[in-house]
Amino acid sequence: YKDDGSPATRLEADIESMLRKRLAKFAPDASVVGEETGGALSCSGVEVAIDPIDGTWAFLSGTETYTTTLGVFLDGETVLGVISNPTTGEIGYAVRGGEARLLQLSIFGEPDTASSLPEHGTTPDNVLVNIHPNRTGGSVVSALYEAWRENGVRMVRSPGGSPSWALVEAARGAFVYLNLWSKKAAEPFDLAPGVLLVRAAGGEVTDLDGQPIDALRHAGPFVAGINERARQQIAAIARDLASSS
Repeated sequence: YKDDGSPATRLEADIESMLRKRLAKFAPDASVVGEETGGALSCSGVEVAIDPIDGTWAFLSGTETYTTTLGVFLDGETVLGVISNPTTGEIGYAVRGGEARLLQLSIFGEPDTASSLPEHGTTPDNVLVNIHPNRTGGSVVSALYEAWRENGVRMVRSPGGSPSWALVEAARGAFVYLNLWSKKAAEPFDLAPGVLLVRAAGGEVTDLDGQPIDALRHAGPFVAGINERARQQIAAIARDLASSS
């Protein structure tokens, strides 16, 4: 277990070690920031950030919401984000200035497929909400369920796992993703790859006041989605509770 109480596995360390060895041959001048071995972006040249298993609790419990997350940076700017879900065989990726894409690898012998994101649109009267589990977020969850009961939103769920995967789902278009992120600033592998996907898909990731977040340094709650009015609706629920507490 790490200092924050979250689990760590030997597999994660092995994945990160393999990446470092392969990258040393492929791009010897690139540096690596890893969830397991640490480091910090210098914002100079080519740098790679990896979280070998984002959502380790999901991995250990055998659920389908963990990922391997990879970000590539050039002079401190995110130029590539790759988020792989080994359970579903899906890989979301985006290159700066390009579109967001989703690969579906064969599971039952069918051909591999690829599609551009978003796949599905959301409208303010058809909002599906994915809220990341948070031990202090009970009042927000209750408010979202009340909005569901009153038909203000169409569904609320909280599967947890990898925030990066939830950002991929937001980029697909069906869900608005709310994460009551802590006051601890994000690491390069935490949000940057997924935020790049959402933005490449035509969406946005903002704080609760509607300001686009700095994916490399963000701290505090954020909301992600394709539809602006849907994002604003969910952000308002969380913001009103935060301001009254």
